[in-house]
Amino acid sequence: MLYSRIAGAALLCLVAATPIAAQDSTSCANCSRTRPIGPSEFARRSSGTISFIQSRPVGQLAENIGFGYGLDGAYLLRLDRAGFLSLRAGAGFAQYGNESFRVPFSETVGGRVQVKVSTNNYMVPLSIGPQLSIPSGPIRPYVNGGLAAQIFFTQSSVDGSEDDHTLASTTNQHDWTSTWVAGGGVSIPVYSRSMSVLIDAGVQYFGSGHARYLRPGSIQDVSNAQIQITPLESATHLMLVHLGVKLGL
Repeated sequence: MLYSRIAGAALLCLVAATPIAAQDSTSCANCSRTRPIGPSEFARRSSGTISFIQSRPVGQLAENIGFGYGLDGAYLLRLDRAGFLSLRAGAGFAQYGNESFRVPFSETVGGRVQVKVSTNNYMVPLSIGPQLSIPSGPIRPYVNGGLAAQIFFTQSSVDGSEDDHTLASTTNQHDWTSTWVAGGGVSIPVYSRSMSVLIDAGVQYFGSGHARYLRPGSIQDVSNAQIQITPLESATHLMLVHLGVKLGL
């Protein structure tokens, strides 16, 4: 009889405790379950482009140098959620001229070991400013503008004739100028799932800067292992054409 009462009391306690235990386990399960962490607001508002560029000099600059080719990268931060207004910062790197010749490694070694002496002319266009865009649709036009800078420099290097390993290099001339920039283009979406991918094409015009720069033939070798540098100086009006890919969330 006593055992029956004890067993009944134990069963009653077990039944009463079951909902509480279930509630605790549910609560603990909810506590242990972690929510997935998505991209931050900054990441969602950020995008970038990488492009092939062709630099097209205009005016006096076009009389002195030819087209250049290289790469350009740009970062965009949407200032509104939809993306009508963004802040754009861009930087490019283009080679607009080069020359090279082979010479003996040294007078002691003689002509059996040859090296290649190369001289390359570069420009680096930089820009920052606002961009207005149509953020949706199959074709998304945009315009941009702002402050800009153009860096010109010429570098000579000595490379091995077989493996193109650079043995030594020096910067022969460098200069820069500040200016303004205005441009526009279109973006065409090609993929839009976890990440949006768009084809991006456009052009920028760099305004009235003024700088000194070199071109092929501006450096002449003279006696006693010396060189004579004849820099050019003019306005640096420039068109920059780009075609690339834009990536964003």
